[in-house]
Amino acid sequence: MAKGSLTVFLSLILVSVMTLLFTMSECIRFVSIDSMAQEYTDMAVESAFSEYNPYLWTNYKILAIDLGYGTDNLGPGILETKTADYCQVNSNIDQGNNYARLMVNGCEASSYGLLTDGNGQVVVALGAKAAGYGIPSQLIDAYQANVDEINGIEKVPVEGNAKSSKNQLDGARAANAEAKRRAAEDDDPDTDPDDIPSPGSVEDDPFDAFNTIREAFSKGVLVTVISEDSMSDYEINTDQLPSHRSLNTGSMEITESNGLVDKALFIDYLLTNYSCYTNNLKHDGMQYELEYLIAGNKSDVQNLASVVEQILLIREAANYMTILRTPSLENQADAIAHILAGFTLNEGIIQAVKYGIIAAWAYAESTMDVRTLLSGGKIPIMKNLDQWSSDVYHLSTIADVNTKAKESDTGIGYKEYLMAFLAIRSESTLGMRALDVMENALGHTEDYKSVKMDNMLYAADMTLSFTSEEMFLSMFNQAENTKGYFISKKKYLSY
Repeated sequence: MAKGSLTVFLSLILVSVMTLLFTMSECIRFVSIDSMAQEYTDMAVESAFSEYNPYLWTNYKILAIDLGYGTDNLGPGILETKTADYCQVNSNIDQGNNYARLMVNGCEASSYGLLTDGNGQVVVALGAKAAGYGIPSQLIDAYQANVDEINGIEKVPVEGNAKSSKNQLDGARAANAEAKRRAAEDDDPDTDPDDIPSPGSVEDDPFDAFNTIREAFSKGVLVTVISEDSMSDYEINTDQLPSHRSLNTGSMEITESNGLVDKALFIDYLLTNYSCYTNNLKHDGMQYELEYLIAGNKSDVQNLASVVEQILLIREAANYMTILRTPSLENQADAIAHILAGFTLNEGIIQAVKYGIIAAWAYAESTMDVRTLLSGGKIPIMKNLDQWSSDVYHLSTIADVNTKAKESDTGIGYKEYLMAFLAIRSESTLGMRALDVMENALGHTEDYKSVKMDNMLYAADMTLSFTSEEMFLSMFNQAENTKGYFISKKKYLSY
């Protein structure tokens, strides 16, 4: 057998070469570990964010994580634990060879945002995102034009005008009756009560019809426009809703809103994903969600009544102006005024009665308009003669809630009025009330009744830390106090 030998010099060279190779291998391994740590972090955070609340997404198109996970736990503790567990599954292989093996040392949500942060600003941004960016500017302009057209109608005290004119007419009639009585009791042969003109009358007095509707209004505005069996009887406990209680806050800085664009998109989102009287989306809890966003009252009926009253004010003013701008309609009111008040021979009183009749007529037409709107029909902002529905000589017929105004293909519907009313509310009011609606709906489900909107996370900056032992260099260092590596990786994720 041949004998071999190894010189001391060659031994030193081999040790140096092996040291170089192992050092290079450890450096390559460290680069790989660092890259894999980021990959494990990304996968873990994305896995954790996949556990969003399905009810919110299905019904309101909002993505957020319940930090309580069905419990009363507050804060990101459970999320941090889950994220670390997801990461550990990928980073530490029990079997086989894995030269990039890492141990998860911990996970921390270094900053995170909750849906209630920013006084409603967050949910406005998420709603705008759900509506979809990239909407053409022409649609934003059309939205603004529609809002301006509705809210730009100058309000007229129609009801006040009608009542004032009725009082003047009643006063003139009383004075006339007193003059006739005195003439009859007077011994002067030259005074005859028959010489004093008597008040005229019409078969269907517009003021009587006005009083009939107003009396019905005193029992509730909705009684005059819809049947009672079609109303929701849901009562809302607002005291514990997000807009009324102290809230937990996240630690993430809130970006500023994009102003009109974000608000227009958010309103579009609300009109699509929230229920109203004419569009029941079968959500749990309150039924008139859009009406609540506008009024914020404690029952569906109160919220609907508030919206109806606002529509009536607009319709009254618009119809009042329509009568004044339409000679044939104004002439009818003038003719009845002369019949009712002509006995006074006072043009001032006659004109006052005329404008009172116009006010009563506009009020009656507006009541019919609202019925049409609530039944899903459309009404023009400003009508013409062909679109007019009521007859001033037969206003009492509108007492029936089934008597509606003519529909118009060119008009606007109930949702357009809601859009206009939403537009004049602040973003914070809309955002917080939208959170009220979502929490109220969740509270009526069996699985999510404990969920609170100020414990719903929409974004987080997660930090995961890892440790790893040396592999190739450990062959040269068998000491137990070998430090190994400590790696920290971050991942920001937002819905």
